Amino acid sequence: MQLSRAIRLFLSILACALMTALAVPCSAQEVDCLKCHASLTAGKKVRHPALDMGCPSCHSGIDAQKVPHKKTTTFSKGLSAEQPDLCYGCHDKAMFSKKHIHPAVAMGCTGCHDPHASQNEKLLVSAVPDLCFNCHDKGDFSRKNVHQPVAGGMCLTCHNPHSSDSTWLLNKDQLHLCTECHDQIVKGPHAISGFGGKGHPLGAPKMDKRTKELRPVEDPVRKGMPFACSSCHNPHSSDSIHLFRYPAKSSTELCVHCHKF
Repeated sequence: MQLSRAIRLFLSILACALMTALAVPCSAQEVDCLKCHASLTAGKKVRHPALDMGCPSCHSGIDAQKVPHKKTTTFSKGLSAEQPDLCYGCHDKAMFSKKHIHPAVAMGCTGCHDPHASQNEKLLVSAVPDLCFNCHDKGDFSRKNVHQPVAGGMCLTCHNPHSSDSTWLLNKDQLHLCTECHDQIVKGPHAISGFGGKGHPLGAPKMDKRTKELRPVEDPVRKGMPFACSSCHNPHSSDSIHLFRYPAKSSTELCVHCHKF
């Protein structure tokens, strides 16, 4: 088996050499890389479409005609460019450079994605949420009371894994994201009706009387953070009822974290 593979590779290289002698262009694409590197795709469900473009589309710095291969560029693995610039040749850079960028992007695309093939969708190296737990402490997501989307491993339902214009890499601003599922919150007073019957603020921006512009309200406890649903509730898990962010057995106990009596 190994001898046969070596013979085929030798004949491929010999044919390429003859074509060069006859002034016929010869490219690394004429070498079937998977004859030696079959493990990159064998048994995998999802293939990177770039494979169909030919290995040199990403590994132009590899002289595949020589075994062992020689690098013709200074980039790692004979790549045409370092990631993520290499990946931006096909993937829209704007999707990865919004206001808030996932630190994992700076770590390199292959930290989360297999560049060749994978058993998981989106070429992920492992399935969500286990992939996320490589960086994010699983304990923060497995307290006594767990938010249902978290329990279902639906991280990407709320978060963009690359970049977002919303805080915490949310797919949209928090109020509108939360009320997609919790629409009853905006149908009546929340937490307390109050004298005006409006209920507790939900985090909608307020008009700045001086500049006449809408500005986010600041969280009274977490300085520098916007006031939002997560000011009172932990969106992942909590040891308190109603996913309260702070230790509390009732709504009143929660209120005193902001309202000092």
